[in-house]
Amino acid sequence: MMTHVNNPGLPDKGQSGVTKQKRTMGKPAALFILGSLLAMAGQANAAGGPAPYRVSSDCMVCHGMTGHNTLYPIIPRLAGQHKGYLELQLKQFKDRSRADQNGEIYMWPVAQSLTAAEMKDLASYFAAQKPPMQSSGIKHAGIKEGKIIFNQGVAAAQIPACMECHGSDGQGAGAFPRLAGQRYGYIVQQLTYFHNGTRVNSLMNQIAKNITVAQMKDVAAYLSSL
Repeated sequence: MMTHVNNPGLPDKGQSGVTKQKRTMGKPAALFILGSLLAMAGQANAAGGPAPYRVSSDCMVCHGMTGHNTLYPIIPRLAGQHKGYLELQLKQFKDRSRADQNGEIYMWPVAQSLTAAEMKDLASYFAAQKPPMQSSGIKHAGIKEGKIIFNQGVAAAQIPACMECHGSDGQGAGAFPRLAGQRYGYIVQQLTYFHNGTRVNSLMNQIAKNITVAQMKDVAAYLSSL
């Protein structure tokens, strides 16, 4: 019986009918899926123009096509981030001067093959994505306390106000990254890296050296809520 079904020399009217029906139904379905994918791609690229090849070949795996990834709590949102900051980070991943653990594991291999032109293109693309980073809607405890730390610092612990560099609304500028709407887990992680010196940045290492874990979480709760 299996021989009869699989043997092209023994046609089966019923089998042919099913095949024909599948083909007839398959074409519209394929066109619909293709159209949907093209529409999604168009929406993804509408804000920043066509995505550089490296976005689809490398970046989208973790960050998504538009840099709005929300699947992994320690993966930063890149959409709307400042071009100068993004380009600098890619350069530091490539020359391995940014050596925090996850950067070393995930970003070092990607950045090694990037050219200077590709870094500029990627930075420009993600910086142009709209809308800018926004809150995911998830609220973490400590928002009120985190807002005070962000705006006023902690004088007793010699922690300056974050807003002095990142702006009163957390939007940042130039080499100072946008923090508003950034992932809670990512902010806590990076503050931990700055605190223990794993991620080297003379300014942030000094600022974060006295911060407690509870304060890190409060600041992250506030910023991720914006």
